[in-house]
Amino acid sequence: MDQRRLLAIGATIGGVIAVRRLLGSEGRGRAVERMLERMPPDSPPKLVRSILPRLREQNDEIVALLREQNELLRQRWAEVTRGSEIPG
Repeated sequence: MDQRRLLAIGATIGGVIAVRRLLGSEGRGRAVERMLERMPPDSPPKLVRSILPRLREQNDEIVALLREQNELLRQRWAEVTRGSEIPG
């Protein structure tokens, strides 16, 4: 990697760090909001942001179904193991 490229990468990283420190956590949120407002509706960040709530809902539904399935499997397993016990 040549020195100019390394210097450009270092300057970019330094700039990002400086901006983050100047804006603070609250300022970053507002800066991100402003940046998103300026983007076209079909830009990847806006699409991801619009999809995230539905993905979270789907994940919650999947987890609930898996828990229900696990409980049913545990109950069935308990029935099977009880039925296979040899009376003594």
